[in-house]
Amino acid sequence: MYYFGSNGDAVTGLRYYGNNKLEYYGKDHVQYRNRYASQGNKWYYFGSNGDAVTGLRHYGNNKLEYYGADHVQYRNRYYQEGNKFYYFGGNGDAMVTIRGAIENGKFNIYDIRTNKLIKSLDAGTWENLAYSMDANSINNVDGYLSYSGWYRPIGTSQDGKTWYKTGAGDWRPILMYVWPNKDVQAQFIKYFVNHGYENANYGLTKVLVANLNKGTDATVLNTAAQNLRYVIEQSIATNKGTGKLANDINGFAATVPELSASSELSVQSIPNYKPNESGTVDNDQVIFVNDADSKYRLMNRTINNQTGNDNSDNSPELLVGNDIDNSNPVVQAENLNWEYFLLNYGKLMGYNQDGNFDGFRVDAADNIDADVFDQMGQLMNDMYHMKGNPQNANNHLSYNEGYHSGAARMLNKKGNPQLYMDSGEFYTLEKVLGRANNRDNISDLVTNSIVNRQNDVTENEATPNWSFVTNHDQRKNLINRLIIKDHPGIAYIMGSAYKAEYANQAWQEFYADQKKTDKQYAQYNVPAQYAILLSNKDTVPQIYYGDLYNETAQYMREKSIYYDAITTLMKARKQFVSGGQTMTKLSDNLIASVRYGKGVANANSEGTDSLSRTSGMAVIVGNNPQMAEQTISINMGRAHANEQYRNLLDTTDNGLTYNADGAENPETLTTDDNGILKVTVKGYSNPYVSGYLGVWVPVVSGNQDVTTNAATVSADSNKIFESNAALDSHMIYEDFSLYQPEPTSTENHAYNIIAQNAALFNNLGITDFWMAPAYTPFSMSRYNEGYSMTDRYNLGTNANPTKYGSGEELANAIAALHSAGLKVQEDIVMNQMIGFSGQEAVTVTRTNNRGIQIYVNGKTYANQIYFAYTTGGGNGQETYGGKYLSELQSKYPDLFTTRAISTGVAPDPTTRITQWSAKYQNGTSLQNIGIGLAVKLPNGDYAYLNGGNNDKFKTTLPEQMGSIGYYVQHEL
Repeated sequence: MYYFGSNGDAVTGLRYYGNNKLEYYGKDHVQYRNRYASQGNKWYYFGSNGDAVTGLRHYGNNKLEYYGADHVQYRNRYYQEGNKFYYFGGNGDAMVTIRGAIENGKFNIYDIRTNKLIKSLDAGTWENLAYSMDANSINNVDGYLSYSGWYRPIGTSQDGKTWYKTGAGDWRPILMYVWPNKDVQAQFIKYFVNHGYENANYGLTKVLVANLNKGTDATVLNTAAQNLRYVIEQSIATNKGTGKLANDINGFAATVPELSASSELSVQSIPNYKPNESGTVDNDQVIFVNDADSKYRLMNRTINNQTGNDNSDNSPELLVGNDIDNSNPVVQAENLNWEYFLLNYGKLMGYNQDGNFDGFRVDAADNIDADVFDQMGQLMNDMYHMKGNPQNANNHLSYNEGYHSGAARMLNKKGNPQLYMDSGEFYTLEKVLGRANNRDNISDLVTNSIVNRQNDVTENEATPNWSFVTNHDQRKNLINRLIIKDHPGIAYIMGSAYKAEYANQAWQEFYADQKKTDKQYAQYNVPAQYAILLSNKDTVPQIYYGDLYNETAQYMREKSIYYDAITTLMKARKQFVSGGQTMTKLSDNLIASVRYGKGVANANSEGTDSLSRTSGMAVIVGNNPQMAEQTISINMGRAHANEQYRNLLDTTDNGLTYNADGAENPETLTTDDNGILKVTVKGYSNPYVSGYLGVWVPVVSGNQDVTTNAATVSADSNKIFESNAALDSHMIYEDFSLYQPEPTSTENHAYNIIAQNAALFNNLGITDFWMAPAYTPFSMSRYNEGYSMTDRYNLGTNANPTKYGSGEELANAIAALHSAGLKVQEDIVMNQMIGFSGQEAVTVTRTNNRGIQIYVNGKTYANQIYFAYTTGGGNGQETYGGKYLSELQSKYPDLFTTRAISTGVAPDPTTRITQWSAKYQNGTSLQNIGIGLAVKLPNGDYAYLNGGNNDKFKTTLPEQMGSIGYYVQHEL
């Protein structure tokens, strides 16, 4: 046989071809077959087809030789195959061919060629081998071994002479036998000798082991490690168990970077790192590398980047905890199942037929696949027929949490299936009124939000939205700022160094500061901010529990210093706030906001409603405490000419007055023939006002209700929510604080207190009750709240209630609120879950919150096995996950035929998620486990235990645990 190359010449010498194939042509150009060839000191053998052989080759009279994967013959070296052991001499022939076997509790060594027993051992270090090569004797995660795992050896010894066979409960740490490298092995020996395992008889003293290091001869280290095992066994006997050993092993692992949290490369380790007041470390993330377990994980398909083509204002995918892959069609179907469960909660659980949620507050809406909004809107429209039907839509509000302005454009394109959160209004209120100093221009209150209120007279034009003065996140951020201030220089203060007592200290500072005139931390002008918010047109205002009640007291037990002011404004909104709005800058530090009244569009309108003249409101706000006294003119409109107005709220030297006592203005004022109201204002500085606040409403007898029935407004058939007088008639109440304490009794369960106060909430003008996330939280969560949930479907039981109460109490509270005329929205947390109990071996890469690989202190990692906690979901998930998909398919088949924009695939109802796992997740925040825990072999491959569903690779264990040949070699 000849081979002619590309130039037509016959080749000579070695020729590689195909998939690692090799052949040889002599000087005469003839291919070698059934013969040897050498190149320098390397020998090859070419078989009958001309290919160089690999592996064992038997030939001649019981002769044996071996060729490696590179086709080169082994000479003067060992080769091990399973429990068989070979040594090949200088000519390539096997000189020693032996095998080991464990038979009847003995370690027997045979000559392979003759099967003659060479040596038999009753006991010895070979008993370090695993009792069985399966999960019954070796901890593993999906087949991968962890240095934090344990295994059952065949035997143990306290002196190296007498060995005892192990029982089913006699497991030992893998780190007693196997280490990532010689350096860690040396550290292990020194650590244990320095932590109570000293024994001079074995040369294990602090002095004698002090110089052990990675350069120490392997035989010396192995001998010391084996002797240390004897000493450890003595300790186990003395302590009657392995509890002390477990603590010491964990203590040692914590000192080894690759086996501990530091190997995960938290950005908190960067020199001069400044903790983030959010309480999370956004760029401490790993993503799960796509392989056979998922073909989705479409990252950052948020806001307007649903198709992956618009990065103009999208938000990062990864936030905190295990990030749920909301692009996965199976997950999308599960989301629909979960939403349906919550919208029918009391009924499905058999608690209370009227104890069902009416809609949702969508948590972290900026950070989830935007398909979610389409699908939630579609489900609710299918269930309640909301599109083009304002009455139904207004009975089932859903509102998104998000701080990106681009979300307005997204929701407008989708027909407004949820309300946009006008974060611009929040930031403007804070910058103009809430700051201690350097306040922004007061005219920003007119323009710096989703709505320009210079002359806001339209209906159904503004983006439907909701807005707020503060909420649980902003209050948490403030408390965290205090914690960071009080404990400077602690990089991990928002992580592992966080302590509850730090928050308690911060709260005491906050309460004291809030009562001061000159505040350092708390917001200024809280009543004025609420006066603006609650009088604004084209927004749904949200009231925060912590602005009405002290957050660290038992639920609703202690009123805040702002309770009277805010509740006065809340009740007044229902009675007076309606009609068109004009906001007018009166000076650099003074603004007036006028609502003209029900049916009154502007200052020139006469009004079209019976309540036109008796409704309306003037809010006057200043942000300069040094403002000179002056009289201002406010145009209340032609409809209010010669009308008497009541001084609802006014500022005094000491605070606020509700009856003009101590104020510059009288209790009532009357407009002139043109509807002009003249009010005296000046700057004040007290705990409630830094500048000025005055609120005026028409004098009326008795109560009136100026809200608008949704049945009376026009509708766009392509939209779900529209901004009009009906939507403006809503008021959302966030009913919780992250910091509210555990209840001291069943009577103090938040749900029970809410039910008792349903009439109060209605009287205050609240229409929509934003419930705390009711889900079972992670047992170690910082606030014990449902954002850190482990079970989406367990909303508390009588035996194990949540911080707020049991699921039955929740359903009864919802029913009570319904009876009082309120609607109830659940805080739905679709972005993350936290605190899974089960681990998986996942392949990860270190990234920032957008899933882009990053370096920390010059280091990174990619495609590494990581034992992340990714499986679980609790009994609720097991019972209810996917349970209603068949029902949904039957009732609303369009949910599962409408293709998602991000994937082009419809939600998949054929698979029930009864347990969460990595294939339904994008990644996770760093879990402080250690990135180097997966046991590796000397060749860099991961150790692996084949068995059951773990069939990716053959069993390949560290020699000390799994190689009979290793001990054969040491015995001969």
